Amino acid sequence: MSDFDFSSIEPYTAAEVPAAISRLARNPMFGRLVKTMNPKTDVDSFAAMMECITTCDELQYSVMRPLIYQIIKRSMTSFTFDGLDGLDKSKAYLFVSNHRDITLDAALVDVTLIGNGFQTPEIGFGNNLMKNDFIIDLFRLNKMFTIIRDGSRREFYNNSMFLSHYIHHVLFDKKSSVWIAQRNGRTKNGDDRTDQGLLKMFSMAGTGDFEQDFNSLQIVPVAVSYEYEPCDTMKALGEYMSMTGIYEKSSHEDIISIMNGIAQQKGEVHMSFCKPISQEEVSECANLVKNERFTALAQIIDRRIHNGYKLHSTNYIAFDLLHGNASHESHYTTNQMERFIEYVERASYKGPSAAAQLKMTELFLSLYAKPVENQEASRQ
Repeated sequence: MSDFDFSSIEPYTAAEVPAAISRLARNPMFGRLVKTMNPKTDVDSFAAMMECITTCDELQYSVMRPLIYQIIKRSMTSFTFDGLDGLDKSKAYLFVSNHRDITLDAALVDVTLIGNGFQTPEIGFGNNLMKNDFIIDLFRLNKMFTIIRDGSRREFYNNSMFLSHYIHHVLFDKKSSVWIAQRNGRTKNGDDRTDQGLLKMFSMAGTGDFEQDFNSLQIVPVAVSYEYEPCDTMKALGEYMSMTGIYEKSSHEDIISIMNGIAQQKGEVHMSFCKPISQEEVSECANLVKNERFTALAQIIDRRIHNGYKLHSTNYIAFDLLHGNASHESHYTTNQMERFIEYVERASYKGPSAAAQLKMTELFLSLYAKPVENQEASRQ
């Protein structure tokens, strides 16, 4: 049992759930969110039904699961998954996932696990998202815990230690799984890479024995892929602004991204629960010098995610357009190529000059093309 007080970051307890649901249902943003998820929903009836909920698990099963299924029905042509047959329902796993949408990545993990007899994980989200009472209530009711990312160097270290102990607390005391993104923030350039700092944080609450600590964590890489990337235009614009000047998020950008990610048409979506990191792989990493251990482990996770990423026609087309060839034409049709080119022309941000527009289009295509490059590199 941990000696830390985690009440400031952990999901709501059963005693806190009724009041949080009441606050959520009264918030003006509640109706907007419900209507975004399913325009046919009667908000008042929905709010009244929520008042009967007493636990976070019940909320996820009875309320969020049907809403997520509606999002799938309205914004995806298909949603598929694989890999669950390689997992044990009695074990707690540390799911380390690529991150393409603020809320949907984890939400799709939840509905997939619920639908197949698994318990849902606790989900890590940055405190940059916890900007108002509505978001705080919504997230903590959905078994989300807060990752504190700001502060001085000393505060960052202390927060990392605190988070490490919390993750260990969830896995080993609560016997519950954890979902966490492989890096801080969504992938905006298509390049899914695990932050070594994340792995070092995992180990901070451990015994100091690399092999023992990482074997006990039961790490399962997760790869989610969207045929049409949520908020693709916003991501490419963010990359462009970061390259050409100081990029600062607007105060409402995250909320806009959440709403756009829910509503945007995403085509085919696939989630792969990759093979867990094995004891043999951890042992190989443990034989390296200290910093190289984390590098090697991050590379193993990345290879799992890159290989588990389901490449769509949009990825192959973007790669060929970006490189000016037809090296992957066997993976798409002429009609698919024409439709994607039209999509790029409609979706790409119109830059202030021809050069800016060209760069924006390049960044937009790179977002889709990079997974092809990564998968091919991982298989060499």
